[in-house]
Order: sequence, then C-alpha cells, then structure tokens
Amino acid sequence: MHSKITALGLKIVITTHLLGFALFGAQTIEISQKQQKDLGVKCQAVTKVETISFGPYNGVVILDKNDIYSISSNVESIVKEIHVRKLEYVKKGQKLLTLKSNELLTLQQEYIQALLESDNINQNHERNIKLYAEGIISNKKLLESEKLKRSSDLDVRLTANQLLTNGFNEAMLKTLQATSRPIVEKTIYASQDGTVYEVNVNIGEYVQADYKMIQIYADGTRFIQLTLPVKIVKNVSIGDICTFDSYRAKVSAIGNVVNSASQSVEVRATIENAKDIMINRVYEVTLTDAISDAFKVTKNALVFDENRSYLFKKVPLGFEMIEVKIISEGVNCYVVTGDLSVGDEVAASSTSALLSARESKSE
Repeated sequence: MHSKITALGLKIVITTHLLGFALFGAQTIEISQKQQKDLGVKCQAVTKVETISFGPYNGVVILDKNDIYSISSNVESIVKEIHVRKLEYVKKGQKLLTLKSNELLTLQQEYIQALLESDNINQNHERNIKLYAEGIISNKKLLESEKLKRSSDLDVRLTANQLLTNGFNEAMLKTLQATSRPIVEKTIYASQDGTVYEVNVNIGEYVQADYKMIQIYADGTRFIQLTLPVKIVKNVSIGDICTFDSYRAKVSAIGNVVNSASQSVEVRATIENAKDIMINRVYEVTLTDAISDAFKVTKNALVFDENRSYLFKKVPLGFEMIEVKIISEGVNCYVVTGDLSVGDEVAASSTSALLSARESKSE
C-alpha cells in the first residue's frame, strides 16, 4: 500500500489534540466506516489480562545453608563405629558416630583431679572457719584458706569449660561429677531430622579436630533458585507464583546485584509441599505475575516509532493513537498497559495505513 492515503483517492481528516504528550501526543484520525473498509482496517476487542507468565527458565532446587550441618569432633579422635550410611534418612536423636579420644580422656582426668582437690580444699576451708571462730587460727590463716578455695573453684570451672567446648554436654559433665569415671567413648547423635548426604570417614580412622566426618541435609524449607534476565526481573514481585513439574513455589527473594556478564539477577522462591523433592535437581520453571490494567492485543495491532509502541484505539470519529507499554510478549500477542478499558477495540490490521495518515499530517 502506498505510504500516502491520498494515493488511494481518500480524504482523511486528521485532528490533533495537543494534550502535552511526548512524541505524537494524543491524535485522533477521523475516518469513515467506508474508508476503513477500503483500507482493510479491521478492529479487534482487547482482552483484559489478570496474570502474565514468563519462561520457562531453568531453576535449581536448593536448601538454606542453615539446614546443612556437619558432624565433627572438637578434639582428635578415632572412629570406633559408624551407625549410618550415605543417603540414609535419620531422625533427631539417632546415633551417627561413636568416637574414642585420648585428648578427651586427658581433659576428663584433669577435671576429676580438679574436683578431688577442690573437695579437699573446701573441707579444709570449712574446718578453718570453725577454728577461726574458736580463736585457734589467725585471720591471716583464714584469708589464705579462702584464697586457696577460690583458686580451686576456678580450676574446676576452667576444666569443665574445656570439656564443654570439646564435645561434652551438661548431662555428660554431671555423670562425670557423680561417678569420677572417665567416659571412654563418645557417641554423636543427629540434632535434626534429615538425610545423610556424605560420610567421609571409615571405622578405625584417626581424624583431626574439626574434620567434617558426616554432612546432613536437614528437613526444612526448600527453594527453587532461578537466574532471570534484568528485563524480566523488573516485572517480578515478591509473592509471584512459580510452577514446575507438580510443584508450586512463591517468590520470596529477589536479588539486587546484576551479573555483569549475563545481565541477569538471581531470584529465589519458597517451594510449597517440598517433601521428597531432590536437592540440586534442575527444573523448567514458569513464573506467573498478578497484574492490573493490562490487556492482550494481537501483534499486528502495534506500531513502533523510536523505541516506543502505539495502538490505534477505536473512537466514535475514527481512531485515537495511544502509547502503550509492553509487559510481555507471546508468539502472536503482546500484553500491554495504557489508556485502555474493557470493551475497547483497536485496529488489528492495516495499521501502517493509519500511521501513514498521521505522518502525512506531520508533513
């Protein structure tokens, strides 16, 4: 079709209303029904859209770092028994490992010795209090006795703290106080329900302090993590829905650091009913965003000029040219926002002829 409407022998009156809009402003192209028909301009009603979808994008299942815990010994030890296997599910309180440690044994002996000495010193101090009251010993002697008692009590506390920081708990400490018999073996129990992900030791193996012998993925919240293009992330909000396979997740975190190479941002969604889902598995994820004042139009309805997009909205006298913002793009349609309402119709064909009418006015 020739770029000039006049070449078709038609007379189209263009009335431009200056309303302060950038670029084109609000323009009404007056055109009769017959002229529409001759130009091949067909109209289509806009469709209101409540949600829009993006994707699919690859997402990987992850868990919170706080739900990954490792089993280690605070002192050098020998592994006597291993009670679990890799990928075994364990319950809180279940046996994991039994260890023997000469270093821990030495700390216990020091604690027992400190208790015995403290007992003896406390008894002597009680006797000195009575002797002082009876005038048998001097005040200086009593003060020396009190000083010795304080020093002895401090030794007990220090050796107890050494045990507590090296894997002992309060119950084990009380047992040692009551029996004065060292605990030769130490059994480590699961602190949470979860799955054994790694077993890095063998029976009889000597391990250094803080060596990670077992790693467990505890039951807890699971997430699907995606890497989305910046232009998509700007349309994503907290609470948006992600769907993949038979699972559903809600966006719970949106990163604010852009990867300079890929121009992408990480997004994390909390998975609902994530029982038995596999960690590190990759899924194809579709995001759904609730949206208001958005409409779906055929791609043929849009015209573009200087990186801006426009529609020709049907009005009583013809068509009004309005600027719209593209929210998402499908195979055949765009989802846009702009000065549109339910029931509005837009030109869906021969839009180049309408655009030429506007350009002829500009000339």
